Amino acid sequence: MAEAIKTFRPYVTWANARGAWPDMIFSTRVRFARNLEGFPFPNRAEPRQLAEIRRLALAAARETGLFSRGHFLKMEALTPQEKRFLVERHHVSHALAAAVLPAGAAVSNDEDLSAMVNEEDHLRLQCLSAGFSIEETFSAALKLDEALGRALPFAYASRFGFLTACPTNTGTGMRVSCLAHLPALSRLGRMPQVLENLSHLGVTARGIYGEGTMVLGDFYQISNATCLGRSEGEFRANIDRVIRNLIRQEIAAREALLKGPLKLKTEDAVFRALGLLRHARSLSYEEFMQNVSLARMGAAMGWNMGLDFSTFNQITLLMQPAHIQAAAGHDLSPAERDAFRADCLRKKLS
Repeated sequence: MAEAIKTFRPYVTWANARGAWPDMIFSTRVRFARNLEGFPFPNRAEPRQLAEIRRLALAAARETGLFSRGHFLKMEALTPQEKRFLVERHHVSHALAAAVLPAGAAVSNDEDLSAMVNEEDHLRLQCLSAGFSIEETFSAALKLDEALGRALPFAYASRFGFLTACPTNTGTGMRVSCLAHLPALSRLGRMPQVLENLSHLGVTARGIYGEGTMVLGDFYQISNATCLGRSEGEFRANIDRVIRNLIRQEIAAREALLKGPLKLKTEDAVFRALGLLRHARSLSYEEFMQNVSLARMGAAMGWNMGLDFSTFNQITLLMQPAHIQAAAGHDLSPAERDAFRADCLRKKLS
């Protein structure tokens, strides 16, 4: 791995389970989409223009003082494995990782703040926080947005708001999202109805890595579907209401799993999952996510899993494929990676 990637911390601050409802809300993210006045959107810009945008954006990020001892990355200088690592850390998107023209990213030392450069928009600014913490996360993201806005001319129209490459981001350019763990609703088969209801509330649910990614381990990224027509405060309030309602539904579903014949089935599934995590000799990432989801639910139900939610969160990040590859320090075949993952888990959970 490149030196910049090697210096990323093994312990991820925004996954420390210190926020509200850590058993159900893994993290909260606030993201702003911004573009620079006088430059075409990335999909229409020439390479020299993209290179200039990156130079301006990374220089401005350094000047804010919010990225002290942070990481300033040029995507073309990274290997595919290093890009996957950044995707798994939620610092860059799959789209930015796939970029072939000049693109980059800035990531703060604590990894709570980051800025993607030349993804769909010139800038994607985000803050990540542990647990359910919309207002605190918004305040930190806004501080970054305002600091960069003082140094860079953001494209803005009085009629529409901030101008973006995709119309769904025009307006506030803000997405508020929570990574919610909803295993009981999934186990009872209620998620299809829940997802349909969300679509009527101006909210969308995506996979663990955002748009176009699959749901793993019963984790859903819940965010506002559009950025236009409401104020930032109204969008935040709507997501807050939706998440609190999901929490109530998940609590009710967990209570249902503890009644009658479902209790024994649930308890058996949870402790089988914990046994597999502690004793397996080979474990794929998908199998890991399926079983850590059940063990995490067991802890939320009050059963002794021997792990707190910070540990659950950390291993959920550290067992990802690129993280396993980084921990090994050399190339692994898929079978070797699965064996290494199982070995790491046995050591962490012993």
